[in-house]
Amino acid sequence: MERPDTEVDGDLTVHSDTVVIGGWRGHTPMSGLDLADGGVRWTTPSPVTSVRTIAWAGGVLTGSGYEAVLLDPADGSDLARWRLPDPLAGPDAKAFVPVDAERVVAACEASSLVTFGIDADKATRLGSYDPFGAVGYIHGSVWMMRSGRGFLAVDPTNGTSTWSVEGDRRMVVGPLPYADGVLVGDANGGIRQLGPDGRIVGGLPGRRLDALAAADDGGLFLAAKGTFGSFAFSPKARRPTTSAASAGALSVCESTRQDPEEKA
Repeated sequence: MERPDTEVDGDLTVHSDTVVIGGWRGHTPMSGLDLADGGVRWTTPSPVTSVRTIAWAGGVLTGSGYEAVLLDPADGSDLARWRLPDPLAGPDAKAFVPVDAERVVAACEASSLVTFGIDADKATRLGSYDPFGAVGYIHGSVWMMRSGRGFLAVDPTNGTSTWSVEGDRRMVVGPLPYADGVLVGDANGGIRQLGPDGRIVGGLPGRRLDALAAADDGGLFLAAKGTFGSFAFSPKARRPTTSAASAGALSVCESTRQDPEEKA
């Protein structure tokens, strides 16, 4: 795709053969560009304000304030529109979390979550929670990072808590799926494994972490101060026990560490 003459200011979402851009803080119109040649297929008649858009349910989901709109990427027309009980989070926040092909959860102001979908005309408030920053979806639950310290996960159908991690230390953003539970990284060092009920069932000590990311082979990459490494995990062999903590604890199969060269 060649560089278009249209000013690119804001989010960018690819859906099939169309790239939807613009709409950040009302600075620019929103436009749909042809993925093959960069040609402008459509553009809004005036600048618009939008939260971070996502490709979902056959369209591009956008919105601001009390409205969420599903756009047809081919021509920019409305496929669906929802009136929300709370205003969406600000333009720089991740506002939409898809839970399946037809339902989404939206992060709104006042630390609330709202759900709506293709099968319902009316959006529903799931609840209001402690102030949170990052938000995502994993193993059937919507998780929230509580102001950088700890996680709370809730059921996307009714907003009730499914698991949580105490906020005693600053956590690395983004829990990762592992077996039927999740892995969470502690910024002060270590990786904890949580079972499906949220209880800690294992873990690994480690250096202070800056980021975690899943690898295609089931392991994970980690970044720490001056270090990039990877781990491959496998569940420990099960032994006759009644302790949930010993069944399925993490076992390091392989680890690598790459440190930057020291300056002379």
